Amino acid sequence: MTKRNSQPPKKPQLKLGGVSGILIILALLFAQFVLGIDVLNLVEEDTTTNNSGSAPSIPDTVDTSSLADLRPIPGGYDGGWFQLYFTQPINSTDEADFQGAPIEEALVRLIDGAQQSIDAAIFELNSEPVTQALIRAHQRGVRVRVVTDNKHGLDDPETTLTELQDAGIPVVADTSRRNLMHDKFFVVDGTYVWTGSTNITHNGMYNNNNNSILIRSSRLAQNYEAEFEEMFAGQFGASSPNIVPNPVVTVEGTAIETIFEAEGDAGTRLAQLIQDAHTVRFMAFSFTDSLDYVDENGQSRSVMELLRDRAVAGELDVRGIVEASSRSFIAPLYCAGVDVRQDGNPDILHHKVFIFDGEIVALGSFNFSNSAASKNDENMLIIHSRAIAQAYLEEFNRRWAESEPIPADDLGC
Repeated sequence: MTKRNSQPPKKPQLKLGGVSGILIILALLFAQFVLGIDVLNLVEEDTTTNNSGSAPSIPDTVDTSSLADLRPIPGGYDGGWFQLYFTQPINSTDEADFQGAPIEEALVRLIDGAQQSIDAAIFELNSEPVTQALIRAHQRGVRVRVVTDNKHGLDDPETTLTELQDAGIPVVADTSRRNLMHDKFFVVDGTYVWTGSTNITHNGMYNNNNNSILIRSSRLAQNYEAEFEEMFAGQFGASSPNIVPNPVVTVEGTAIETIFEAEGDAGTRLAQLIQDAHTVRFMAFSFTDSLDYVDENGQSRSVMELLRDRAVAGELDVRGIVEASSRSFIAPLYCAGVDVRQDGNPDILHHKVFIFDGEIVALGSFNFSNSAASKNDENMLIIHSRAIAQAYLEEFNRRWAESEPIPADDLGC
């Protein structure tokens, strides 16, 4: 693709003199100040456009005072009871470049620090540092167990899950169904939970836009342990029991909701948050109008249509970024004039994030689709923390700055 010349074309210059010059000047002044035509370019051009233009809107203002209690660390923030990480894509295919990512190093440190147990639900795995850290933990006597997806986990030609099996680590795959074990979480020593959108792969950690959060909470760990035990026993998808020992936990004053799919109801909870919000920002690998919720009348409705209708009515300020390869799904929003754009990463925007009023964040492995809600194994946290929400808003602004308009012809509005 050839880049446009960034230099504007030079305007022809007029040489004025004598009576003709005076007449031209008078004509220009008449047009400028009487007729209101900006022939002298005195009015600044507005470069902010809607979703059909080429210039992104002004970024959201981040409340830096809310981040004051968080310590910046490589790749993210340390909040004491949590550490939050965002990937920093390098867009490389050279394996020699796949080293030193803060998000990968943080996960390796977590595994290396384990003393009793590690339970990991991993959609796919080819990160050699993480693989070797799991093997080291097993060798020093830590109980290590793994649940994975059959097709994208064990059957992937690049997988390192077979190295875990060769080391004697039990690996259970969802071999009896077509849907996905799509989780990416670790539970360590019954105390720490690592979750988010990041697949434990080269692409996930080095090329794609992703997020992961590590939370210290034994009650949250109980939720994830219960979900892991179901899958380790062969109970996957909608047929597994909806057991969440602590649906809402509070960690140092922060409320955290836990939802597991396909047995939960993430769509309805997202709809409730959308209904109560004044502003919504989202970053989505996939967001489709097939994601449903049950309204107050017991009727099934589309979450996307709720978002669209409130935005069109002027009740909700919405802005969103979608992965370019899945942009066609966003047509109901785009065609209604909602401010949505496609991502600018030459690889993948893999976030699954909603930010409500700069105060609440929904995050996890959960793509915003019917398949995620009714078929796959997924997890989603809803965290009521302004500081964490503002950190995600920073990431939204970074992605918004490199986003691109969605070609209108692609969506057939």
